[in-house]
Amino acid sequence: MMTALAPPGSRLQRVNPLVKLLAIVPPVTLAMLSNDPYLPSALALLAVLTLWIGGVSLRQLVRAVLPAAALILFFLVSYPLVIRRELVLDTPVIFSLGGLEVRWGALQAGAKAGLRIFALVTLTLVFSLTTDGAAFVRALVQQARLPYRVGFAFIAAFRFLPLIQQEVSVIRAAHRARGVDDGPGPLGLFRRVRRMAVPLLASAIRQAERAALAMDGRAFGAFPQRTWLHRAHFTYADPLFLAAFWLSVAAILWGLGQLGLLAPLVIVQRL
Repeated sequence: MMTALAPPGSRLQRVNPLVKLLAIVPPVTLAMLSNDPYLPSALALLAVLTLWIGGVSLRQLVRAVLPAAALILFFLVSYPLVIRRELVLDTPVIFSLGGLEVRWGALQAGAKAGLRIFALVTLTLVFSLTTDGAAFVRALVQQARLPYRVGFAFIAAFRFLPLIQQEVSVIRAAHRARGVDDGPGPLGLFRRVRRMAVPLLASAIRQAERAALAMDGRAFGAFPQRTWLHRAHFTYADPLFLAAFWLSVAAILWGLGQLGLLAPLVIVQRL
């Protein structure tokens, strides 16, 4: 189940999950349509500052953002190899090795693509790192009118993940105790997956049957509405956060436009 990294009671934890999800939709759309390195960089910086101010520690931020930052390097290396030459022929050559030419335009395209993905990841972290999964489902059911049968089905499915992980550990330990060695490499991985598939499937079916019996014994789904131990609410923090976040995005657009750094948005990125 999705677990928030921001401490309970922190600023972003107090914001309704639906409001946080609504807040990131415009900047995520802008990041997807951006065609320059400046807009996604500014949006990513805004997301990181929002997380830090909202209660996520710097250590947690680094651990969450660092894998996404590695994508920028990946795109810088891969784009010169896959981009069409006619798109970058009018840009200078940085270096050449045999028949391979790395042009400045290819590096720019790779940087733009990497920063675009980095911005998308950091913006979604504003929601995912500060939102508890159960609270999000409650908000969907209570305020977005999602049928509670569907919402609790999601919760039950997520709750099965730790059980399945534990069962995988038990099966692997049993195989090691019996001296089973599947060997290294992809072939060994295939043997391990094939050997674990049947007992893991049987365990998952047993767990699902127990959950179904428990829910049936509590008359789950028998009534159109159900009672709640915790209620989702909209508070004063919700419109303040939404307005501040959207105003920050608007300020980024205005500032980049004034500096002449904002390129036209495009729907289809050329490669």
